[in-house]
Amino acid sequence: MRNPIPFFFRVPSLSRRIAWRVGLGVVSLIFVLFAILCVVLWKPEARTIYRDTADDAAQAIDRRGATLVLAPARLPQRLREAPETAWLAAVDDAGHTLTWGKLPAEYRPVVAMLPLLSDSDLRSPDPRLAATLVVAERDWGRLRIIVGGVPEEGVIGLFAPLFYFVGLWMALPVAIVILLLVPWIVRRGLRGIGEVAEQARGVDMNRRSRHLDAAAVPSELKPLIDAFNQALDRIWDAAEARDRFLGNAAHELRLPIAIVRARAAALSAGPSKTSLLSDIVRLENISEQLLDLQRIDRGLIANDTLDLVQVCREVGEDIAPLLVKAGYAFSFDAPAQPVYVSGDVGALQRVVMNLLQNAMTHGGRAGGIELSVSADARISVSDAGPGIAEEEYPQIFSPFYRLNPSAQGSGLGLHLAREVVTRHRGSIRVSRSSQGGARFCVQLPLLRPPARGA
Repeated sequence: MRNPIPFFFRVPSLSRRIAWRVGLGVVSLIFVLFAILCVVLWKPEARTIYRDTADDAAQAIDRRGATLVLAPARLPQRLREAPETAWLAAVDDAGHTLTWGKLPAEYRPVVAMLPLLSDSDLRSPDPRLAATLVVAERDWGRLRIIVGGVPEEGVIGLFAPLFYFVGLWMALPVAIVILLLVPWIVRRGLRGIGEVAEQARGVDMNRRSRHLDAAAVPSELKPLIDAFNQALDRIWDAAEARDRFLGNAAHELRLPIAIVRARAAALSAGPSKTSLLSDIVRLENISEQLLDLQRIDRGLIANDTLDLVQVCREVGEDIAPLLVKAGYAFSFDAPAQPVYVSGDVGALQRVVMNLLQNAMTHGGRAGGIELSVSADARISVSDAGPGIAEEEYPQIFSPFYRLNPSAQGSGLGLHLAREVVTRHRGSIRVSRSSQGGARFCVQLPLLRPPARGA
């Protein structure tokens, strides 16, 4: 099992990178604006009082009848610790007033005006005059209270309300918007890339189909999609030219092969005739497999329900005489009951023929060649030859690849067999046989037995 790539080594997706960059850009902009705002608003000589101080002081005031009553013990500690400078004044809706501490003379006229005022922040270079006014909702009505004489000290004390306002009411909503809205916008903008990727996964390199939709992606990616579509056209043109050439070549080979077969049949029996007939059968099989590939790619091949046992038995009966004359002992093993698959009978028979011819060519002219069919739709062809080295396994199905360049054969047989099997939704692999030679296994999708009377 492959080890997963650590998160910090993974290449981030385009949408994630855009979202991060937009988010960092907005956060940086907020930081810069906040710094500018602090510079503009900062006045070293100005003093202020937090609203929390006035809100807490309002909780210490109650009304009893027509009188406002103060509970000094409930006042904020900041006020109680500065009795020489702290002060407050309160007024309810009925005009009842309450004062505590040394109310500055400058604020005495303001007390009568409190019912007309709303929440206010009063800054002053004079610590006595720095105050804050809040309106508290109580069960018995509104209470307006102004508190002063205990200003905040230092830069932190001055800017704490600003941090509170900007951080809570500006930065937090913007952060939420960034976290939720920006990734959604980015994913929506790049959604077309996923659609085009899905189209690319469905492209058949061997058959002309639909181009990728360049209109579905951002304009910056359209040149890339256009270049990919042009490359597809070149690949499809080359594939069509290849198919035309192979098809024409296969058709043209039929007549010369038939003539050679007729002349070989007239030869007297012997090893030379057996070898020549074997080569002719191989040429016939390869030319027919080339045509099989063309028919499959064009959708002209049959897709019938076949008995795999019967398909292999007929091939074995046809090639058994050649195998025996070449010096092999041939055996066929299959279940007594039919094994059903779906496909083209001629194409599958030529695959089995190809594997048996390959075993006859490379089996060492001695020992046995075994053809078997299993109940799970697996065909096996094995020989007692020298076998194939494991490092050669990945290459032997490549076109024109030969284990021994001096040996006979074109190197196309196994490649064509794999292509036909793949187009039948099957697989083919090679291993070592129990006799020490090569063993080729073709696995096809198993079908359920057809209903009786169908």
